Amino acid sequence: MSRSSGPPGEHERPAVLAGLSDDEALDPMAVVGHELHRKSTARRVGEAAASLAVVAVIFAFVLPAVTGSHYSDIWREITKLSGAWVLALVGIWAAGMLAYTGVLTNSLPGLTHPQALTVNFAGSAVSNVVPFGGAVGVGATYAIDMSWGFTMPSVTLSILVSGVWNVFAKLLMPVIALILLVATGRAAGHLIVPTLVGLLALGGAATVLALIMRSEALAVRIGAMGQRLVDRVSRGLRRSSSPDVSAAVLDFRHNSIGLLRQRWWRLTTWIVVFNVAQFLLLLACVRAVGVGVESLGWIEVFAAFAFARLLETIPITPSGVGFVETGAVAALIGFGGHEPACAAAVFLFRGFTYLLEIPVGAVAWLVWASRRSWRRHPVAAGT
Repeated sequence: MSRSSGPPGEHERPAVLAGLSDDEALDPMAVVGHELHRKSTARRVGEAAASLAVVAVIFAFVLPAVTGSHYSDIWREITKLSGAWVLALVGIWAAGMLAYTGVLTNSLPGLTHPQALTVNFAGSAVSNVVPFGGAVGVGATYAIDMSWGFTMPSVTLSILVSGVWNVFAKLLMPVIALILLVATGRAAGHLIVPTLVGLLALGGAATVLALIMRSEALAVRIGAMGQRLVDRVSRGLRRSSSPDVSAAVLDFRHNSIGLLRQRWWRLTTWIVVFNVAQFLLLLACVRAVGVGVESLGWIEVFAAFAFARLLETIPITPSGVGFVETGAVAALIGFGGHEPACAAAVFLFRGFTYLLEIPVGAVAWLVWASRRSWRRHPVAAGT
């Protein structure tokens, strides 16, 4: 079975930049427009309509059924917030956003913290608006970083490494939450099985990554095993070609081994700080609307947060809108929280982590456009 390597001259470019000229690849607006037009108008409209329909059904029927409350009750809970609580929540949210710049600056050496804030918000704003918009956000990230002088391979590595660390964090947190719930007697014994399964899956993924980094020979063997698995799947789907997993594994090792050996602990530290800040934001939202310690402790809130972070990966709606809110609210209510207050806390949390990122992202686009002093050509940058 042949390997899929792309058109001649394009194999080194990511799909989001394929077909663009060198100048267009440095223009985020051109990259976003190109990515949006890669799909037919009918397909894009269909995806948007389907996504909006899912969101409408969730917010019109599912969430009210889960909360047993009217939206006016939820809004009433939110309006009880004091000015001091609002300032505190803004501060926690800002701290989390600043912490994530540590992940980006360490995965892309030479990137400054103001630049990291800009590219993070700009990419997130696009992903938060467009259904199935992850690729569009990635395209914007490529173009913005490259317009500042970073080469395509270095940006690719940054996206891969930060993505891997985010995936590990999203897998690890539910496992930690389940362990805490089972160990403190806050959950039924049937959660022991999914806890063990999660631990095995996470341990297996971490082991594979460690083995790939340990030696070239192990990376070759793991790539070959992955290739056989992918080839079987491709044959089952009756595809004429399959991705070259072996080459991808080796490329990842060759490109990332130096970065990870020097910076893995910094990447890990910052990804932990970021997720702790996000959890503290949800915990503060719960406390701000009056869901007290007597009904929900930090372990229950952490469990709701951990599973909400997993639900963000659902691509049907931007950033898992609807699914995240329903899952987090259901978890908090299931742990004994007051229905309208739990819904208000989650809505408040998502107001910061989803809605606020859209206007702030628009500002980030203006910052990119106006800060000409940051612009450099990738070839001249020497990175």
